[in-house]
Parts: sequence; structure tokens; C-alpha cells
Amino acid sequence: MRIFVATSNHPSKNSTINKIVKNYIKNLEKIDSVYCIWLLYSQKKNITTKNEGELILDIHNYNDAVQILKETKPDCVLANNNKYSTIDNAFSIAAKFLKIPLIYYKIVDFTDEKNSDNNAVIQNNFKRVLKKIFLKDPETKQFVGSFIIYKNKFLLNTKNKIEKNFIKNIKSQFEHIFFNFYGKPEERFSNLGNLNIVNNEIWLKEFTRCGIDNKKIVITGNPYWDDFYQIFNNLNISNEPIKKKFIKILILTTPLLEHGHWSKNQKDQNITKLIEILSKEKDIDYSFKIHPTSEYKDSYQKYIKNDKTKIFQKESFWDICNDFDVVISYGFSMIHIEIALAGYRMILCNFGEKFRIMPMVDSGITSGYIQICDNLDELSLQIKNLVNKKIEFDENYSKEIEKYLYKFDGNSGMRAAKAIEKLLKNNKSK
Repeated sequence: MRIFVATSNHPSKNSTINKIVKNYIKNLEKIDSVYCIWLLYSQKKNITTKNEGELILDIHNYNDAVQILKETKPDCVLANNNKYSTIDNAFSIAAKFLKIPLIYYKIVDFTDEKNSDNNAVIQNNFKRVLKKIFLKDPETKQFVGSFIIYKNKFLLNTKNKIEKNFIKNIKSQFEHIFFNFYGKPEERFSNLGNLNIVNNEIWLKEFTRCGIDNKKIVITGNPYWDDFYQIFNNLNISNEPIKKKFIKILILTTPLLEHGHWSKNQKDQNITKLIEILSKEKDIDYSFKIHPTSEYKDSYQKYIKNDKTKIFQKESFWDICNDFDVVISYGFSMIHIEIALAGYRMILCNFGEKFRIMPMVDSGITSGYIQICDNLDELSLQIKNLVNKKIEFDENYSKEIEKYLYKFDGNSGMRAAKAIEKLLKNNKSK
């Protein structure tokens, strides 16, 4: 079985997409032999590598998605269902053109904001995209905007291979670009996929509402959480009040600057203020855990004025969590869901903004082991109150698991693998 997937992070990195795809592979290998073809698209050029079980290609060596799929001849293509995500869209339309089974997988749990002011959403999108365009990639030192142009050219080249009407392709390209500024979230979904692997009933209803054929949808739960089922079973997180002379804090960062939500000045001001508050407390020690793929240690070294503060990056949070008492974080991230699911103490700082609340986090807030900090001047007191608090899960905890995770049993990847196997078997019999 030859599987094709495009990813912006090298397969050696534990990005969300990579973890899910590796989960699929692990479970598919219990059914059949698997060969994975990774197409790496990032601003940095990467070396093509090949071994017994996988091939890693670099997008800079190709002009369009049709060319790549013709060369690699996969049995199926995995992509995110988002027709305005440039590379996912390119491989989606190329797969349909070449009649290769297309499998859409939902990489995140339900986080779209409901009942939002549409004008405010458009304004925020406009600011976020502009910030991202003029951001420099730390590795290549080039503006991110140059790679955005490259990806759009790749998509246009793909369209020109499929549809010979150049004017029509240019028109659709402009529609694609403008969507990033003005588009409604529900308009991004397409019915192109032969199979849509979704996480929960919420996505089933959302996809159906947006015109996706119900027969093409299968609910599996999110394979991202399978490893955590075992991790949490082996963890020993105490629900009792923490009695220690020194409180150890882990600042869990999120890449708001890198994703265009913050300016560099905002990041500098907010992180500096946070450190200033924590440094005043003689009974508090703190360290950083930065994003494993989107952030760089060098950008945080400048904030640290002592030799004892550590910066973790490659380490899994759950490998080091026992060394800390409380997490301080901000923004929105999958790790927030992990923490809420595990019942780990966390304070989310707003920095004067209204960040999206991730799934499961609501349950942690109502249970009391996750707190919101609207005023940094009160953060130290919140920390001390939180470590002295007994953790109790409220009645919504189990309901939230079913709502967002479908089943937290470690078997989501196998359910997805069986759905993929069934699709490919049916395709071969036609």
C-alpha cells in the first residue's frame, strides 16, 4: 500500500499531521505492508531521502502536484479538507484528475468559533495574513510572503495541468487568495474526497451541513489522542494540594507570532512582562517549553537573565511534566486539550486579548484546575491558590470527551486504518 501525504514539517518532527499519519501507518501495517511518500513543503529546501519504508521528497524540485503524483504512483492521497489550503488543494484536485483515491482527514478537534462577528473575523484574518507575509523565516532569513507566492504558483501550475482554460484558472486563483482575507470558514470544505475521516459527531454534522456526502464520512475519533491514552494511564498526576517550598512553573509557549496573530513587539512585551512578574517571587522557579516545530530557542534566550532557567523544545511535555507543578500558557494549542484531558493544573494568560478556548478546556475551567488570568498583577496569587487546590472533575468531563474525542480508548487509528483499507479494496474491485 503506497500512501502519499504532504506536510510542512519534516517527518522526523512530531507535528500534529505527522503524528496522525504515523498512527495510520502503524495501524495499517497490522493489515498490509505500507510505503509512505512524504512531500515536504517548507521555505527551506530539503534533501530527498529514501529507505525501505518511506520516501521523502522536497516540493522545490517540482512544478506541480500532477507531476509528483504521476511520478510516485500512490494508491491513495491523504490531505486536509480545505480547498483554500494551497498545497492540500493542489494535491486534492490532482488526485481527482488522476483518479487516485483521495482521503481527507480532520487534523484538529472542533475549534471554529461560533456566533462570531463576521466583520471582526474578516478584520482579524486581514491583520493575521499581513503579519505573516512580512514575517521572516528564522532558518532561511527570507520573508514568509515569498514562500506563500511560491505555493500559489505551484497551485496555479497544477490547475493549468488539469484545466486548460488559463483565464478560468487565474480567476479561481484570485478567489483562493481573497478567501484568506474575507472567506467564511464553512466555505473551505469540499466534497472531492472519496473518504472523510472525522473526529466526532460535531464534524459529521458540520461536513453534512456544508454539502459533503454522508456516505463519504466515517467517525473514528482523532488518532492524535491514541498515544495519550497510554501516556495518561502511566502518569501519576496528584489530585491533592501540592505542598512544596518552591513552586516550579513551566511556561508553555504557543507560536502566535509565527502564525501571524502577534507582532514581534506584542510578543516581546507580553513575554517580558510575564517573566518580570514571576521573577519577583522568591518561591517560584520557571522554565520554558517552546513549540517543537514552529519556534526557535534563540528567540527566547534574549528574555532570560539568569543561568538556571531552562528552555525545552524537543522534549515531550509529558516526559517532563512531573518536574513541574503548574503550567502557564496563552493563545490556543492542542497541548491545552491534552492538559485539560489529563487534569493537569494550568493558568491561561489573556494578555488583554480574547483567545479561543480549546475543546475540553471549558471542563477544566469549570472544574477549577484550569484558570484564566486577565490581570498579570494577580498571577502570583492565582498560582499559589491553584497549587493548594484539590483537583475534582465536574460532571461535564465525560460528556466533553464523548463530544470532542468520540472515544478515548487508544483505537482511533485502527478505526481509521480499517476505513482506509475498505476504501482501497472497493476501489480495486471496480
